[in-house]
Amino acid sequence: MKKVIKRDGRTELFDKEKIVRAVELSFQDIENEISEKAHLKAREIANFIANIEDDLTVEQIQDIVEEKLMASNYKNIARNFITYRYERTKMRERNSQFMKDISEKLAASNVQNQNANVDEYSFGGRMGEAKNSLMKKFALDYILSDMARENHLNNEIYIHDLDAYAVGMHNCLTIPFDKLLENGFNTRQTDVRPARSINTAFQLVAVLFQLQSLQQFGGVSASHLDWTMVPYVRISFRKHFNEGMEFIEESDLRCEADLSIEDDFYKQFPRVYKYAMAKTEKELMQAVQGMYHNLNY
Repeated sequence: MKKVIKRDGRTELFDKEKIVRAVELSFQDIENEISEKAHLKAREIANFIANIEDDLTVEQIQDIVEEKLMASNYKNIARNFITYRYERTKMRERNSQFMKDISEKLAASNVQNQNANVDEYSFGGRMGEAKNSLMKKFALDYILSDMARENHLNNEIYIHDLDAYAVGMHNCLTIPFDKLLENGFNTRQTDVRPARSINTAFQLVAVLFQLQSLQQFGGVSASHLDWTMVPYVRISFRKHFNEGMEFIEESDLRCEADLSIEDDFYKQFPRVYKYAMAKTEKELMQAVQGMYHNLNY
């Protein structure tokens, strides 16, 4: 039985109908139909190849198709077939290089550590870099113009964040922490209530940084986090002051107003004021430390 030798060395039984179909499609691309003459020419070429006794490679079969079309009155069809073949060859070469790139990323055999925040040796780093290679290829092959693609590959231009190009979302954002901490927010999975202490506020800052970084590419930032935290320092201070009034002064007097922590109302109880200040400073230090730990790990 006659066989076809594929490009990767595997063999399969010769099927002349595949040749017929390929030639007919070339006619269809040019003439917008498969006429009877197109069908006859395709059948003629397929029969010629079928009568060759030796096994043939895919490349040899395509060479014969080109020669037969060029020797006929269908040179425009031949040119279309040659162009199609060339584009397919380019795509195979791209895919071959793509698979090499993916393999390198998954095996961490060519670590470049282009992002200081990503350990390319880690499981997450390997998976992330492999996905980035896929997204870059998608953008280059299916989104960019031929000119932009070639300019990027030739280093005439450099497209930053090419792996995120296909999604087309915004890059970099200053998060409005004031509103989100005051009013609460939704994470798509659950509703988060407004912060009611400095500790909770800093925990939510870490959550918001992490959530937003998953929704976009590029950096996320806070423009005035010190001022944003003032209301929550006051809330925590007031809570500790009221605890001090209960256990130090043994008084039922409570502060419910939103006062500055330096307000004279507080200072008229010096021992309680000192206690509330110490507790607030300790809570603040632990809250900031917790935020940094959450963001780094």
